Amino acid sequence: VEVFVSRCSSVCPHPASAMVAIKSISLIALLPAAAAMVHRPAGQCNFATEPDIPYFWDPSCAEDGMEMGCFADGIHTQCRFCGEGAYMEVFCPADLWCEFDNPPTVPYYWDARCVPGMLACNADGRHVHCRFCGEYPYNGTVHCPDNRHTVAPEARCEFANEPATPYFYDVTCEDGMVGCEADGKHLGCRFCGEGAYAEVNCPASLCTLPPSQQTGNPKHYWEPKCQQDTLHILGCLADGVHPQCRFCGSADYASIPCPEWSSY
Repeated sequence: VEVFVSRCSSVCPHPASAMVAIKSISLIALLPAAAAMVHRPAGQCNFATEPDIPYFWDPSCAEDGMEMGCFADGIHTQCRFCGEGAYMEVFCPADLWCEFDNPPTVPYYWDARCVPGMLACNADGRHVHCRFCGEYPYNGTVHCPDNRHTVAPEARCEFANEPATPYFYDVTCEDGMVGCEADGKHLGCRFCGEGAYAEVNCPASLCTLPPSQQTGNPKHYWEPKCQQDTLHILGCLADGVHPQCRFCGSADYASIPCPEWSSY
């Protein structure tokens, strides 16, 4: 899904005419707008007048458009305001807003409440609302909002030897939480699903369904009890690799309730 995030003021040129305007007006004066054009290609929102409030394309918006910020352009349900005013609680996508020269080793998110000088804000050196969180030196001081709205670092876990216990990167990890700092290096590296870590739900992302299988299939999740008894056989081995990967919620698997951490 192509996503477009805009933070232009009401006088910012429409994306369709901006490139022509850049050729005829001072490049220096238009540099912020030009940067936005390059890094955030036009999506499917369609405003008669460019709004002052940031927006993006959010496929999770319900069809009735009643969720906060959805139906922003009055045409498309998935067009959504975020990050300012009445829409402060709607997170703007950090991976589209923040612009790092090199991939950071610390999680980050877009915090609309950031002001100059606030701890961990201006993480990319360009945008004051781009904020580091979670890992040292921000562990215990700047908490990541959740896994959905936080961008995890590329180098997530580093083990000398691959462990038998499942693991994932959890941006919500804090010192002392069960399973966190699994590799002894990264606070967000977390064991899950087995033994002493059975209470920690493994994410559906541990399944390795190819994109062609994700489209049109039922939801799936990581079920540590798969193939351990007769109640945990149907739907298991969903990805053909991991016995714990299980389909749920619809079609032949309608009898299997999908937990909140399930995914398509």
